[in-house]
Formats: sequence, structure tokens, C-alpha cells
Amino acid sequence: MNPSTLDAVSILVPGAGDLPKRTLVAPDGARAEIYLHGAHVTSWVPAGGSERLFMSRASQFKPGTPICGGIPVVFPQFGTTGPLAQHGFARMMPWEFVGAEAMGAGASAVFRLCDNEASRSLWANAFLAELTVAIGGNQLTATLAITNTGAESFTFTSAFHTYFAVTDLAATAVEGLAGVQYCDAAAGWTDGQQIAPRVDFTGEVNRIYFDTPAELRLVEPSRTMLIRSAGFPDTVVWNPAAARCATMPDLEPDDYQRFVCVEAAVIGTPIHLAPGARWQGAQTLAA
Repeated sequence: MNPSTLDAVSILVPGAGDLPKRTLVAPDGARAEIYLHGAHVTSWVPAGGSERLFMSRASQFKPGTPICGGIPVVFPQFGTTGPLAQHGFARMMPWEFVGAEAMGAGASAVFRLCDNEASRSLWANAFLAELTVAIGGNQLTATLAITNTGAESFTFTSAFHTYFAVTDLAATAVEGLAGVQYCDAAAGWTDGQQIAPRVDFTGEVNRIYFDTPAELRLVEPSRTMLIRSAGFPDTVVWNPAAARCATMPDLEPDDYQRFVCVEAAVIGTPIHLAPGARWQGAQTLAA
């Protein structure tokens, strides 16, 4: 890849808190911003469109602290399902920018995180994590690949904790989950089945849906987001509602009205990787 091609699609600029970020620009005008801190996508504007990701104005941009909003990379643990801090460490570590390229009217960028002294102090496994962000037209695809580079097998859970910007929460719903079994964290981790054809947001929603369809829809009055996943068998749907949002330091009290999280995830059956094995999962958003 020659330097002129690289510079044409990916620009390194200082972000909030002076954390470095890459601005990825496709030939057709689609744009994304990705912080090296967590390889965190904080902005996505489809070609000819408007911002489709939510970012909290209360988010802190500093080392060792997760960014709130956008597309956090959850690895090697979802939530508090294991001994690590919530959602693991990948979203709080600096990733390496590998490169970027134009692909027809679109563009992509690759980021990498290897095990290091800090990660091994928390999770004693050797790994290579690679995140590819591809944009173009009305689509963004985030692909996470995990390789076991050590001599011992390990297991992990993972997700793209995607925050979608919405304009009217009361008129927003997720479609495509009818008949799917879930675990409801907001109701004390009770099990249930989605009966209604739509998941509405009339109160706190915090559910892990298992073995979900490959395509879901986030439906608003004037637009629909198609959410496709591959390699991620589960889906998390989350909105904290007013009471819980008011207790969260990285959200403003009324932020719950401005986002819905629909997360491609692997939680119910953790991934088991033998030495040298590789796993890959992707989430594609189509505005």
C-alpha cells in the first residue's frame, strides 16, 4: 500500500482528551471516526446521510476508561459473566493502526491488539485481536477476528456494543426477534420468550436474546436500520430508561431518550479456541 493511498482514506488527528483517532473517508463521501483507544468507532455518517451513532456528551476520553457510545469492542468477557471488569479490557486498551485502503467507492481500516503485560495481568492468554471497519454507501461493517497465538486453549465471550442514535424513543422498536428466547437482566436475570413482534422501549430493556436471526431491524417513524450479523449468534437489546440512566456517570440524565443498543454478541455458548485457531464475527449496518 503506497502512502498516498493510505493518506487519501485515513487521517490521524487528535481526538477528545488528546486521544488519537483515525478519520476514515470513503471515495463516495461515507465517513467514520475510530479512536485507537479501544479501536472504538465513535462516528459513522453514510454517504449523503447524517450521523447514525450515539455518543454520550458525558463520556470521558482518557486512558483506562471506556468511551461511552459508538461501537465499543467487548472482549474477552461480556458484561460481568466472568472474573474480569465489565465487558473485558479490549475497549480500554490502545490498539495499533495497521492500515487503510479504498475499495471502489468504499474504504476500510484495520486495527490490532496483541496480548501484552497489562492484558496478561488480567487474563493470562496469548491472543491477536483484529478489527476491520469498512464503510461505503449506506453501510458500515465491523469485523472482529480473534486468534489464539499461545500454547493453551481459551474461551471468551464478545460483542459489538453498538449505540444507535434515535430521534423518538417512544416510537422506536426492534423487529425480528419474535419467538426468540431471552434472559432479562432488568427483571432479575429471568428467562423469557419474545412474544410480541416488536421490542418497544416503554421502560428499561436489558435482554440477551439467544440464537437470533441474522437480520434485525431498528425501526423509527421515518427510517429503518438493517442490522445483520455473522458469527455472532446472540443479540443484546438495551436501553436504561430514565431511572437507571440517572445513576450512570458516563450518561446524562436524559440520554436514554437518544439511543438504543442492538449488540451482535456471542454469550450463551462461549467461543473455545485451540492453539492457533481463529474466530471471526461481523456486524453490518445498513441505513
